[in-house]
Amino acid sequence: MSTITPYIKSLFEQHANGARFFALATSSKKCIPNVVPIGFLWVANDEEIWVIDNYLNKTLKNIKENPVASVYAMGGETGKECVQLKGKCTYFTSGEDYEAAKEMAHKKNPGYPAKGLLKIKVECAFDTTPGPSAGKRI
Repeated sequence: MSTITPYIKSLFEQHANGARFFALATSSKKCIPNVVPIGFLWVANDEEIWVIDNYLNKTLKNIKENPVASVYAMGGETGKECVQLKGKCTYFTSGEDYEAAKEMAHKKNPGYPAKGLLKIKVECAFDTTPGPSAGKRI
């Protein structure tokens, strides 16, 4: 069974179309949190979220120390349905996937540096929609 269900994928797609940024959270080895807005994030497949590194300074430092992250999207029929994904990260500055991601980023805006590709292998998903199911694992 895939971690990223069609419902979750639809929330990320709706969020991308209706909002400018996603929230990406990381933490240092000393448990100091960092949340940044991400403009170039997409569901790559049923298990991975891909993020282009244009300006991930503290985030990249955190990933090297503590390779876990969380991302958030909101959408759905009400526009208030929310999901949070958590997983382990790997970072690439070469290879076929990096080159494909870099090409996509440059098509969107040739001025983006596209320094690297952050892959988040999603391990769990949570409903974060306000209400009785908030915080429950999907």
